[in-house]
Amino acid sequence: MKSSRTKNPSISIDVGDVFSLGDHRLLCGDCRETDVIEHFLQKEKISLILTDPPYGVAYVEGKASFSGKTKKHAAILNDQAQTDCEYRRFTKEWLEAARPFLARKNALYIFNSDKMLFPLREGMIDADYRFAQLLIWMKTNVVVGRMDYLPQHELIAYGWHGRHEFMKGKDKSVLIYPKPNRSTLHPTMKPVGLLRNLILNSSRIGDTVYDPFGGSGSTLLACEQTKRKCLMVELSPAYCQIIIKRFEKLTGTKAKKLPSLSHVVS
Repeated sequence: MKSSRTKNPSISIDVGDVFSLGDHRLLCGDCRETDVIEHFLQKEKISLILTDPPYGVAYVEGKASFSGKTKKHAAILNDQAQTDCEYRRFTKEWLEAARPFLARKNALYIFNSDKMLFPLREGMIDADYRFAQLLIWMKTNVVVGRMDYLPQHELIAYGWHGRHEFMKGKDKSVLIYPKPNRSTLHPTMKPVGLLRNLILNSSRIGDTVYDPFGGSGSTLLACEQTKRKCLMVELSPAYCQIIIKRFEKLTGTKAKKLPSLSHVVS
């Protein structure tokens, strides 16, 4: 993999860099590279995978609305348009890389779209995970687009590998949370409150939560607020920078750079 460095001189981040963010760790790298993930996770036991991977639909940097306004975001890496077979293989690869580090009882939540639901499900099964249930995040506002029916929801695949444990009483399969308004940090940011709810349902205080597609770092912030340890991977140095800044703003704790894993990055 070619090295990619952020342009912002305040935080120099390269692929392979690792950071300590309080009790959490952040790796700038590809979650499908098994050697890198093995060095990063080490002897950790993951109780929960909670993540929002690229949807394989080539989400563009500038997203125009009917008003004609365009918002600019850093490109979402690994989000080139993919066929169903390619996305199924992509899902299988990153799930297999995480599987050796799962706790005996674990859970998995994957955000995704209607378009890629079936290859996502098949990729989960290929990687020996159970696709147990489909949850719906219902937003309080619609997403403007060209479809006949404007989407007001995203799907969440819920499952596990081997065995699982549900910590709370029964919850509803339709989860109603407002979509973060006009975020300049990430085009597909998820509400921290929604992530907190899923974390509380499927992990205990002190458990390890893994997010292999960190984005703007909302899972890490939710873990900080619920006293879980987050291990986060994000391929884009630009988004790693955003994750660090959001954590530092929330906690007042400065990120610390750890020994790099660039020597095992392919």
